[in-house]
Amino acid sequence: MPQTWAVIELTIALHRVFNSPDDKIIWDVGHQTYAHKILTGRRRVPQPASIGGVSGFPKKTESEHDILRPVHASTSISAALGILLGQELQGIPGNVIAVIGDGSLRRRHGA
Repeated sequence: MPQTWAVIELTIALHRVFNSPDDKIIWDVGHQTYAHKILTGRRRVPQPASIGGVSGFPKKTESEHDILRPVHASTSISAALGILLGQELQGIPGNVIAVIGDGSLRRRHGA
């Protein structure tokens, strides 16, 4: 869970500045969302669903604060852009925030 600690302050700030679920927070990877889940009312620590825990990933059926389930690093950028454009076309107010994954911007060896 060390990856989770790095995003806790960011998550608190996002929820302080923006108004989820009216403002959409799009997460790149599931392990970023543990603090988000706690701040949006899911008090149990995420654990495997097989033992009745809260999902370790954002899950629309679990909360209106979960906009979509991340599928791969860097998809939050394109997903957020698509959601924002859709909102603008429909006249729906609100911000859309992409939280980019911790490994998304790394340079690959040999690249």
